[in-house]
Amino acid sequence: MSDGYLALVLHGHLPYIYHPERDDILEERWIYEALTECYLPLLEVFETLVADEIVFRITLSLSPTLLSMLSDENLQERYYQHLQNTIKLAGLEQERLATSTEFKSVADFYMDKLNSMLHRYEKYRGNIINPIKLLQQKGCLEVITTCSTHGYLPLMKNQISRRAQIEAALDEYYRHFGRMPGGIWLPECGYAPGVDQVIRDCGLKYFFIDTHGIVNSSPVPVYGVFAPVCTRTGVAAFGRDPESSRQVWDRNQGYPGDPVYREFYRDIGYDLDLDYIGAFLPGGNYRVDTGLKYYRITGKEVKKEPYNPEIAARKAAGHARDFVTRRRKQVREAAAMVDRRPVIVAPYDAELFGHWWFEGPLWINSVCREIAGDKNSLRLVTPTDYLMEYPQNQTVDIPMCSWGAGGYNQHWLNPATDWMYKHVHVAEDRMSELADNNPRAAGIAKRCLNQCARELLLAQSSDWPFIVFEETAVDYAKKRFSNHLGRFNILAEMLDSGGYDHETLQEIESRANFLPNIDYKVYCSNKYVNRPSGIKKNYRIMMLSWEYPPMTVGGLARHVHDLACALSSMGDEVHVLTCPAEGRDIFSLDRGVYVHRVHPDKLSAEKFIDWVKQLNDAMLDMSGMLVEVFGSFDLIHAHDWLVGEAARRISDRYNLPVVATIHATEHGRNQGLHNELQRHIHRLEAQFAKRSDLIICCSNYMKHEIARLFDRPGTKIRVIPNGVELENIQIGIDQTPQREGDGKTIIFLGRLVPEKGVQVLIAALPGIIEAVGVVRLVIAGKGPYQEELEKLAASLGVGKHVSFVGFVDDESRNRLLSQAAVAVFPSLYEPFGIVALEAMAAGVPVIVSDTGGLRDIIEHGIDGYLAPPGNAEMLGYYVSELIRHPELAQHFSKRARRNVFVKFNWQQIAVETLGGYAEACRGSGR
Repeated sequence: MSDGYLALVLHGHLPYIYHPERDDILEERWIYEALTECYLPLLEVFETLVADEIVFRITLSLSPTLLSMLSDENLQERYYQHLQNTIKLAGLEQERLATSTEFKSVADFYMDKLNSMLHRYEKYRGNIINPIKLLQQKGCLEVITTCSTHGYLPLMKNQISRRAQIEAALDEYYRHFGRMPGGIWLPECGYAPGVDQVIRDCGLKYFFIDTHGIVNSSPVPVYGVFAPVCTRTGVAAFGRDPESSRQVWDRNQGYPGDPVYREFYRDIGYDLDLDYIGAFLPGGNYRVDTGLKYYRITGKEVKKEPYNPEIAARKAAGHARDFVTRRRKQVREAAAMVDRRPVIVAPYDAELFGHWWFEGPLWINSVCREIAGDKNSLRLVTPTDYLMEYPQNQTVDIPMCSWGAGGYNQHWLNPATDWMYKHVHVAEDRMSELADNNPRAAGIAKRCLNQCARELLLAQSSDWPFIVFEETAVDYAKKRFSNHLGRFNILAEMLDSGGYDHETLQEIESRANFLPNIDYKVYCSNKYVNRPSGIKKNYRIMMLSWEYPPMTVGGLARHVHDLACALSSMGDEVHVLTCPAEGRDIFSLDRGVYVHRVHPDKLSAEKFIDWVKQLNDAMLDMSGMLVEVFGSFDLIHAHDWLVGEAARRISDRYNLPVVATIHATEHGRNQGLHNELQRHIHRLEAQFAKRSDLIICCSNYMKHEIARLFDRPGTKIRVIPNGVELENIQIGIDQTPQREGDGKTIIFLGRLVPEKGVQVLIAALPGIIEAVGVVRLVIAGKGPYQEELEKLAASLGVGKHVSFVGFVDDESRNRLLSQAAVAVFPSLYEPFGIVALEAMAAGVPVIVSDTGGLRDIIEHGIDGYLAPPGNAEMLGYYVSELIRHPELAQHFSKRARRNVFVKFNWQQIAVETLGGYAEACRGSGR
């Protein structure tokens, strides 16, 4: 049994360099150098270890940008030509140095090495991802990912952008490896609170941070960096060991600075005459590294000594022995102080090995062999290995941190780069808005949205500010950043205007052959709704409602259905007890929701109050059957007073908390209590409210009404808005232009009762016609007030302009909305107004009364208009404004549609409801 573990982590990344239009881009040589000097030599080491039956475990992080370039056939062919050209140069060098006593052996060494690389590359058929995948399958490597373009997460404006960076990376990883990674390398080890939530939500188990991120956590980690810690989300964080890092990274004391190793900064591309070397340089005269370097580091002397590969190889083996000896001592000392086997996490940039430190791959080879020779004191592991052995780790709060200068963002946010972020933050918001406003895009619109996502991701790359700060290829980095944002803005304008330029889109797509499977919907605001932490994993809910689709009288049926389905999709078990419906069985399973309907024979009473009593009796009987068959429940969720008695009796029988949703009150509906039936219902509502452990209502207006009418404290009332099922808004109009009418159709949807205020809209019609000309008012809905409304329209002389179309299903409603210039909801009393949300989700500009819950939906002058209740003149003015100014109407509708997707989607509402359930269960004491 070993004393402890070493986790050797190599992070492979390069910025996305792809210029199909030219083959002389200097920066493209970065990938060529990485292949020749780093990745092919590392693969040679790994495969030699496997052939020699040396057991090793190394973690390898590969960025999606690197994977994309490594798998691109165009770049593969260009690299193959580059490698052959370098071999040609090496051959000329052998001839030039044939008589040199100092450099002939080095020239021969390079020729052998390059030919070996060529043979290996040909064996891989140009794609080195396949052998890496095979090494992972054999258990030698654990390959993980990083953000899709190495975007620096702490400086992104919102969680949506962070999620998009990680989700797109996971899709690309799966495309290449056919599995999901266990963890992620945070770009630049950049962490900020909240990043862990995204990591957890994406199904990843761990990440890496720099040393100070661990030691500055709260509380102080008891094991320091010798064990991972967990954030409150349960994701593990592995901290970099400073001692092992210094031995490799430190430019003065680290191994790579030894005088016998190859000098990186002396290359024949700079040393030889242009007449000779020019044929192998870009443009024939632009001096760059060729990879042929003949000198060793020597020291600080200007004159360098010749490089000897054999001596350097022996030194690398010696340094490997020293490294392993120090790690063995380190784990023995740490093991004596902790109650578990410690792990030393040694993370490095992969390109250190071979590119910057030419002998690095030989060093890794020797380290693996040294450790394999004595497993009793030290063993190589990956983070997943360690977490399998030690799944329980200390929970801490990790502060914002990074590696690099200063350790807190300085490399990426500084006076030279701060100008970048204001532009990219605007683009982040705009991308999310575009995704929200186009949830079902197809064809060229979808292509445009996907390319917008690519361009934003590429603009977010941490490489551009890093290069600017380091003052290396500054002009290139600035140009790339500006170009990606510029292309993003061009595409966004196409989407906003609907005027697509096929040639421009195709040209932009051709410059980013990257993330072929990207889905722009990763930027949708409502895509990322997660079960709240600390809430019971799954509830079994008994939900009582007197109406449920297809039995639909008002908005309650749709509300209960959509909420139940959303809860079910989050893993909760929902049983709805409701009334019978023609053509529906007593029991059915609807999108995961268990629907139990009272038998029609149980409801025979002619009087309404007697019928309600029968319904409650039947629900009580049904609850006994459910408990017997399905087991115990966690709570009851009852909707409106009609099922209040059943909720009370079931609660008493099974000791269950009751959550009540009050959708409206009798007092509010009738603007007072005017007869004995209304007063009786009011008393039942009060009993229902007082018996509940928590009341849910849909607006602040309703909260105050409930508190006042039923004398309930505000702490017992939670406001959770209604929502819309976005899929339902698209039924029947998928292939229809969004606004197909003549621009003068006004629509009302709802029950035809006085409190809905349709009479106010009809009264406003003469003024609207005078202001904008002939219009058409379509009134969709049924109710006892229709005859009075028809008489009013006739008396005002606008009867021919008004169409009563009766009740409409979802598909017919959507078709009507697609023809509307404006939707108007002039209610005198409205607890919420779900039909207004449906119109907003369909992209129709909306005018509502400044009353009840409607004022919680619309922000006046921002995403719609609020009209004074009952004021026909002002209502007519606002309707005329939107018909006269379609550009203003379009602005309102876009803002409103996004608002619906963000605030009023059922997934978010389900999350808030779960919070209410947890509160009720805690407060009930049951």
